[in-house]
Amino acid sequence: MSIVEKAAEKLKALQPEQGAEPQHAPVPHFEPVTATTATTIERLPERTREIPPPQAPEPPCHVDSLALRRAGMLPADEDAHHRLADELRRVKRPLLDNVTGKGVRQISHPERILVSSAAPSEGKTFTAVNLALSLAKDPDFEVLLVDGDVPKGDVTRILGLERRPGLMDVLADDSRRPADVIVRTDVQNLLVVPTGEKNALAAELFGSLRMQYVLQEFGGRSRRRLLVFDSSPLLAISESQALASHMGQVVVVVAAGRTHRSALGSALQGMSDSQYVGLILNMSRLSASENHYDRYYGRYSRAYQGEA
Repeated sequence: MSIVEKAAEKLKALQPEQGAEPQHAPVPHFEPVTATTATTIERLPERTREIPPPQAPEPPCHVDSLALRRAGMLPADEDAHHRLADELRRVKRPLLDNVTGKGVRQISHPERILVSSAAPSEGKTFTAVNLALSLAKDPDFEVLLVDGDVPKGDVTRILGLERRPGLMDVLADDSRRPADVIVRTDVQNLLVVPTGEKNALAAELFGSLRMQYVLQEFGGRSRRRLLVFDSSPLLAISESQALASHMGQVVVVVAAGRTHRSALGSALQGMSDSQYVGLILNMSRLSASENHYDRYYGRYSRAYQGEA
C-alpha cells in the first residue's frame, strides 16, 4: 500500500459514522431562583443601635418675689422698690461701661463682678441679688449669679437650691462639667449657680487652676454673659480674698454707721491696682434726694483716706 493510500485510510477512520449524533460538551444546568429557593439564602444579622429619646429640658427655677421680700432681698414698700431700682441703675452703669470698654481704663475680666463687704451683716447679699436682677433687665447681657458665700449660702437657700450641685462640687470634682451646675431661672436673662457641698478646702479650691477653668466655662470668655458673685465678707475668712483675686470688678458694700473705717481700709488693702473697686453706701438714713449710691461709687481710695 502506497503512502497516499495509508493517509486516506487514516483520514477515513477519523470521520464519524453516518447517522451517529455528534458529541457535545455537557451544558451546566442552573435552577431558576424562585421565592422558595431564595429563602435558603442566609442574611447576616444587621447591627442596630437604639437611640434614646431626647430628654425634656429641665423646667426653670422659679424666682419667688414674695420669698425674696420675706428674706429682705426686696423692699416690701412699692415706693422703696422703685427708688431701689433707680439707684441700682446708677450703680450698674459704671460696671457696664467697664464691660463694654467705655470706662476710664481697660480692665482684665470686667465681666466678673464680685459683691462683698468688710464684715458680716452689711447688706452684700441684698446688693448682689438686686444688682443681678437689675443687670438681667439689660437686653444686651445674660447674668450668672454665683453663690460664692460657702459658709452661709443665702442665695442658694432663698431660691431653694440646697440639694443642687454647685460651685464647690465642680471645683472639687474634675469630672463634673461646669455647665451642669448652672440653673436657669424663670427670670429672663438670669442664671444661678448654688454653693453646692461645703468643703474645708474652699480657699485652696478658689485659688486653684481648676477655678480659672471653671470661670472660663461659666462664661468669663464672653462679654455677653456677666458673672456676679456673692462673696463672704472680705475680712471674715481667707477664701473671700482668694475669690476676689479672680475678679475684674469688686463692689464693696459699706453699712452707714456700722462699718468701721479701719475694717474697710483692711478689706481694701487686699485689692489689686488692676481691679476696678467701688463702694456702695447701704443703710443710710439720708433722704432719697441726698442718698445716691453713685456718690460713693468708684472712690474707694478717697474713702480709705477719710475724704468721703
